[in-house]
Amino acid sequence: MHDQSTNQRADPADMAEVERLKALMLKKPYFMMTRTMLDPARMPEVMLQHYRWVIGLEKANKILLSGPVSDKAGKPGAGVTIFRAESFEEAEAMADADPFVSFGAVTYTMQRWQLNEGRITLQFDLSDQSCVIS
Repeated sequence: MHDQSTNQRADPADMAEVERLKALMLKKPYFMMTRTMLDPARMPEVMLQHYRWVIGLEKANKILLSGPVSDKAGKPGAGVTIFRAESFEEAEAMADADPFVSFGAVTYTMQRWQLNEGRITLQFDLSDQSCVIS
């Protein structure tokens, strides 16, 4: 049996549309720190320092998103933080300063992540100064 899909070339009009759509995308680079648990028993000892670290970076506009992860059953894992940084080295320096990392509770991997698409909705109600992010 011969798989015809491997022999077909993409239609030039389709490829032009792909390029047009890609040109519209945000293409914003970020750096994603994915934590892996080493010693969960050590985490409570530095939880306050970790929160101060992450909130400080948030206030300095160095974090896009951050938070814990869990599996399908709800068992907690470590977490993910997406940094705003100019280089791997800057992102790694911020990650190395995470008290969870420096205290040996977690290790991490760093990857460059290019944000292309998605939607963030912000709703501000002036009457009660409330905000909803979805």
